Amino acid sequence: MPKPRYQFLVFAILLMTISSGCHKKPKPIVITPDIEKNHLERNHIFGKVRWVASATCYLYADSIPLKDTANLKALFDGRTFDAGSWQRYTADGWLREFDKLNEKQEVVLRREYTYDDKAKIIRWEEYDADSTLVTYGTYTYDRNGFLVGEQVYQGDSLVMSFAHTTDGIGNAIRTVQTFGKLQTTTENKFNEQGLVTQITEFEPNGKVFKTAKIEYDNYGDEVNRCVYKSGNQMIEYTYTEYAQDGRVRKVIYEDKLHHVKEFHYFFDYDTHKNWQTEVCAVDGQIVYVKKRTFEYYNE
Repeated sequence: MPKPRYQFLVFAILLMTISSGCHKKPKPIVITPDIEKNHLERNHIFGKVRWVASATCYLYADSIPLKDTANLKALFDGRTFDAGSWQRYTADGWLREFDKLNEKQEVVLRREYTYDDKAKIIRWEEYDADSTLVTYGTYTYDRNGFLVGEQVYQGDSLVMSFAHTTDGIGNAIRTVQTFGKLQTTTENKFNEQGLVTQITEFEPNGKVFKTAKIEYDNYGDEVNRCVYKSGNQMIEYTYTEYAQDGRVRKVIYEDKLHHVKEFHYFFDYDTHKNWQTEVCAVDGQIVYVKKRTFEYYNE
């Protein structure tokens, strides 16, 4: 006599149960709201970075066709770097110092940042090549600890200020910038995950100057940014492509007003998934190559 069919059904269910138990559950996707991101997270940099140095080589008139370049490292042979920068971070990922370098790798501008014991920025100072203090900024917080004001000084003179209106978690939903007698306004909208989805800039007369609309993938990484003039005419477009593990692979930027389209390609990732080589091409010609070097805490 044939065996009852239910025996095969029970065996199949048991096999599926055993098989599913052999696979770990995928880690839940955690999206950090903008207000909680440190400087490394805002710049899509992974790991506990101590410092990162960058150097850029512009090709100018002798630009190289992108399709003809097999070895990107050969672009640096015999060339000097035109500019560079150096950023130092705290162990918690906050920017502590930024240096702008010339072609001789000399510091031409240095900005230092100061934080309180709760990692809230309280001051920055900017120095020129002679280490002379040029400008500095201070910050104002309300009783909830939300940032509501920024002030920029040259010497003893207040040259610019920002007044923020915040929501219930500290996001700046409206900012009024004052420069002398001139005032402009910016308004921000956020989604339920705390990521900014729209930035609208207003002219001093209150009319809309331009609006940026931002879209994200399922991991909370920005993929599309479209900028429109007041009449809903798109004037800029930025598309960012990522690998499955979160590494940025390509950025396409288009300035529709000036008919310029830039392609940024990223290569040579380190063990923390940070790119070390960027190639920028316009109209199929490489216009610059940037190199980055990282040092991490506890390494």
